[in-house]
Amino acid sequence: MRDIVGYGRYDTQEQVAWLNTVYARLDVYANACLPLRKVVSKKREGSHVHKKYDVARTPLQRAFDAGVVCADEQERWERWAESLNPLQLHRQLTTLLAQGPEGVNLATPPTPGPMPVLTDAVATPGSP
Repeated sequence: MRDIVGYGRYDTQEQVAWLNTVYARLDVYANACLPLRKVVSKKREGSHVHKKYDVARTPLQRAFDAGVVCADEQERWERWAESLNPLQLHRQLTTLLAQGPEGVNLATPPTPGPMPVLTDAVATPGSP
Protein backbone atom coordinates (compact mmCIF):
# COMPACT_ATOMS: atom_id res chain seq x y z
CA MET A 1 0.00 0.00 0.00
CA ARG A 2 2.84 2.39 0.74
CA ASP A 3 3.93 2.11 -2.88
CA ILE A 4 0.61 3.68 -3.84
CA VAL A 5 -0.04 6.29 -1.13
CA GLY A 6 3.58 7.07 -0.28
CA TYR A 7 5.53 6.98 2.93
CA GLY A 8 4.08 10.14 4.43
CA ARG A 9 2.51 10.52 7.84
CA TYR A 10 -1.24 11.17 7.71
CA ASP A 11 -2.19 13.05 10.90
CA THR A 12 -5.29 15.16 10.28
CA GLN A 13 -8.90 14.05 9.83
CA GLU A 14 -8.86 15.31 6.22
CA GLN A 15 -5.77 13.25 5.44
CA VAL A 16 -7.27 10.13 7.01
CA ALA A 17 -10.53 10.69 5.10
CA TRP A 18 -8.53 10.98 1.85
CA LEU A 19 -6.59 7.82 2.70
CA ASN A 20 -9.81 5.90 3.45
CA THR A 21 -11.29 7.03 0.12
CA VAL A 22 -8.19 5.84 -1.73
CA TYR A 23 -8.28 2.49 0.08
CA ALA A 24 -11.99 2.00 -0.69
CA ARG A 25 -11.52 2.67 -4.42
CA LEU A 26 -8.34 0.61 -4.54
CA ASP A 27 -10.02 -2.34 -2.81
CA VAL A 28 -12.79 -2.47 -5.42
CA TYR A 29 -10.36 -1.95 -8.31
CA ALA A 30 -7.87 -4.59 -7.14
CA ASN A 31 -10.37 -7.29 -6.16
CA ALA A 32 -12.86 -6.96 -9.01
CA CYS A 33 -10.89 -5.55 -11.94
CA LEU A 34 -7.22 -6.58 -11.79
CA PRO A 35 -6.54 -10.13 -12.91
CA LEU A 36 -3.55 -11.81 -11.29
CA ARG A 37 -1.59 -14.93 -12.16
CA LYS A 38 -0.74 -17.39 -9.42
CA VAL A 39 2.35 -19.59 -9.45
CA VAL A 40 1.28 -23.20 -10.00
CA SER A 41 4.71 -24.84 -9.89
CA LYS A 42 8.40 -24.05 -9.65
CA LYS A 43 11.19 -26.08 -11.18
CA ARG A 44 14.83 -25.42 -10.43
CA GLU A 45 17.42 -26.06 -13.13
CA GLY A 46 20.81 -25.11 -11.77
CA SER A 47 20.64 -21.48 -10.76
CA HIS A 48 17.46 -20.82 -12.75
CA VAL A 49 13.95 -21.22 -11.41
CA HIS A 50 11.24 -21.81 -13.99
CA LYS A 51 7.75 -20.94 -12.84
CA LYS A 52 4.46 -22.02 -14.34
CA TYR A 53 1.44 -19.77 -13.87
CA ASP A 54 -2.27 -20.41 -14.09
CA VAL A 55 -4.69 -18.30 -16.12
CA ALA A 56 -4.99 -14.71 -14.91
CA ARG A 57 -8.16 -14.21 -12.85
CA THR A 58 -9.40 -11.56 -10.46
CA PRO A 59 -9.57 -12.36 -6.74
CA LEU A 60 -13.37 -12.23 -7.04
CA GLN A 61 -13.32 -14.83 -9.82
CA ARG A 62 -10.99 -17.02 -7.75
CA ALA A 63 -13.44 -16.89 -4.84
CA PHE A 64 -16.22 -18.04 -7.19
CA ASP A 65 -14.04 -20.85 -8.56
CA ALA A 66 -13.13 -22.02 -5.05
CA GLY A 67 -16.81 -22.37 -4.19
CA VAL A 68 -16.63 -20.23 -1.06
CA VAL A 69 -19.55 -18.08 -2.23
CA CYS A 70 -23.07 -19.56 -2.30
CA ALA A 71 -25.00 -19.43 -5.60
CA ASP A 72 -27.36 -16.61 -4.56
CA GLU A 73 -24.53 -14.44 -3.31
CA GLN A 74 -22.40 -15.25 -6.35
CA GLU A 75 -25.13 -14.01 -8.67
CA ARG A 76 -25.38 -10.77 -6.68
CA TRP A 77 -21.57 -10.29 -6.73
CA GLU A 78 -21.43 -11.01 -10.48
CA ARG A 79 -24.06 -8.34 -11.17
CA TRP A 80 -22.09 -5.92 -8.98
CA ALA A 81 -18.82 -6.71 -10.80
CA GLU A 82 -20.48 -6.28 -14.20
CA SER A 83 -21.78 -2.87 -13.16
CA LEU A 84 -18.25 -1.60 -12.50
CA ASN A 85 -16.30 0.45 -14.98
CA PRO A 86 -12.58 -0.41 -14.53
CA LEU A 87 -11.43 2.58 -16.56
CA GLN A 88 -13.52 4.98 -14.48
CA LEU A 89 -12.21 3.43 -11.24
CA HIS A 90 -8.64 3.79 -12.50
CA ARG A 91 -9.22 7.43 -13.41
CA GLN A 92 -10.75 8.13 -9.99
CA LEU A 93 -7.74 6.56 -8.28
CA THR A 94 -5.32 8.50 -10.47
CA THR A 95 -7.13 11.77 -9.71
CA LEU A 96 -7.26 11.07 -5.97
CA LEU A 97 -3.58 10.20 -5.85
CA ALA A 98 -2.61 13.25 -7.92
CA GLN A 99 -4.54 15.61 -5.66
CA GLY A 100 -3.36 14.04 -2.43
CA PRO A 101 -4.01 15.54 0.99
CA GLU A 102 -2.44 18.81 2.05
CA GLY A 103 0.29 19.01 4.65
CA VAL A 104 1.53 15.44 4.58
CA ASN A 105 4.88 14.98 6.27
CA LEU A 106 6.58 13.23 3.37
CA ALA A 107 9.06 10.70 4.58
CA THR A 108 11.49 9.01 2.26
CA PRO A 109 11.04 5.30 1.66
CA PRO A 110 13.38 3.04 3.56
CA THR A 111 16.63 2.43 1.71
CA PRO A 112 19.27 -0.18 2.36
CA GLY A 113 22.60 0.95 3.74
CA PRO A 114 25.66 1.45 1.56
CA MET A 115 27.35 -1.60 0.11
CA PRO A 116 30.60 -2.54 1.86
CA VAL A 117 33.75 -1.64 -0.03
CA LEU A 118 36.29 -4.38 -0.52
CA THR A 119 39.79 -3.41 0.56
CA ASP A 120 43.14 -4.92 -0.29
CA ALA A 121 43.08 -6.76 3.05
CA VAL A 122 40.21 -8.91 1.81
CA ALA A 123 41.24 -11.77 -0.42
CA THR A 124 39.50 -11.80 -3.77
CA PRO A 125 39.21 -14.78 -6.09
CA GLY A 126 42.33 -15.12 -8.22
CA SER A 127 44.54 -13.06 -5.90
CA PRO A 128 47.64 -14.66 -4.32
